[in-house]
Amino acid sequence: MKIKNLYELAILLRSKLKMAKWPFNRYGFPVFPREVILEEPPTLIEPIQRIRCCKNPNECLLCSFADDVLIKRRLRCILDEIKLYGKFKGFGGFDLSPRIRWSFQRQKFNIWLSQLATAFVALSGQKIIPNFRIGDLQTVFALESYPKNIPYVVGTLGCSKRMTPLHEFIFKTKLLITRPSHLTIYGPLREECERMMVKQGVDYNVVTDYRTRSYAQSAQRREI
Repeated sequence: MKIKNLYELAILLRSKLKMAKWPFNRYGFPVFPREVILEEPPTLIEPIQRIRCCKNPNECLLCSFADDVLIKRRLRCILDEIKLYGKFKGFGGFDLSPRIRWSFQRQKFNIWLSQLATAFVALSGQKIIPNFRIGDLQTVFALESYPKNIPYVVGTLGCSKRMTPLHEFIFKTKLLITRPSHLTIYGPLREECERMMVKQGVDYNVVTDYRTRSYAQSAQRREI
């Protein structure tokens, strides 16, 4: 099915979820019941651009920590590709950027569309581990879509090496609001994040990103 634009896709997904009696909250965001959450933290994560070529999808959490161009490409194909998501161990949710410098409405729309599409994947029967992504502090309400004390996955690729005080405050706020049972870090672990997780008593694991993992495997093969 050809999708003209992301606004059309959002309305279509919302309609499909409503028809399936999927719950929504007071903000118009989809609510994720605990039974759709994957409680087991992943040890392997595959980027969404490899949705068609992953060798062992049943062992991997599929994530969308990628450029928005790549995420939008998959979103436009979601109706045709929905069965591919079910081949993976779970899905880490869509992660369209809600950048702090953008307008509130633009941030809100990207988070809304990401959650609608993620709920649509869950509706197909796939388990979800939500990502931790929000925009500025006005968008913290988006975390109300998820149950308390569940696992989350956090992508750190493409982020600056050091966090600003605002980013630190937002991360700490997210920890306090969600009280995650576990955090999986995809990419480098920042010292600031580690310090806050330890202080809050949050269990976590770090999963090497696909590119780094591939380079390491290539280097090992050359040594053999």
